[in-house]
Amino acid sequence: MEVGNRIREQREAKGISQDELAQKVFVSRQTVSNWERGKTLPDVQSLLLLSNLFDVSVDTLVRGDEETMAKEIENYELERYKIKVSVGLSVALIVLGAVMLSIMVAQGIGLESPLYKLALGIVVVGGATSFVAERIENRYDIETMREVQAFLQGAEPEQIERERRMPKALRAVVQMAAGAAVAALLMVGLSALMALFVG
Repeated sequence: MEVGNRIREQREAKGISQDELAQKVFVSRQTVSNWERGKTLPDVQSLLLLSNLFDVSVDTLVRGDEETMAKEIENYELERYKIKVSVGLSVALIVLGAVMLSIMVAQGIGLESPLYKLALGIVVVGGATSFVAERIENRYDIETMREVQAFLQGAEPEQIERERRMPKALRAVVQMAAGAAVAALLMVGLSALMALFVG
């Protein structure tokens, strides 16, 4: 995105370092570096601080990136299903593996048991699935892009800030509930399977 180049150009024109800019807009130097390299996008509050500091409009900083942001959001929507499935599956697998391990420890099943190895494998696969979901999610800075779009369309920064908090918390609760439900179903099936092997 061009906003990173514009931030760098404006910073250099003012003759300030990334560290100095970071202090002036209350972020880390790494955050400024990520903006300038196009890894992340400044949130609305940071854009407002940058526009005041550089004495340019927010529109000037993000001009030309509106179409890119819209395309990124569209791409994210296409991959969102993969992210949700990966998160739900990873939670379910980790919970299932942990429950299996707990049952085996309680029943005195040793490390040499194939079931023990299966349980450890399930936990590892759950962790790997979680990593995949995180990688997909990190390719996109969707929340920030949506907030910048809303701001450019006239939303107030305070309204954007209020709306940012609840949806993330609600999403986390829904994802955890879905993961727990899947884990419960898998546990029932696994309990029946273990009864066949153990009993």
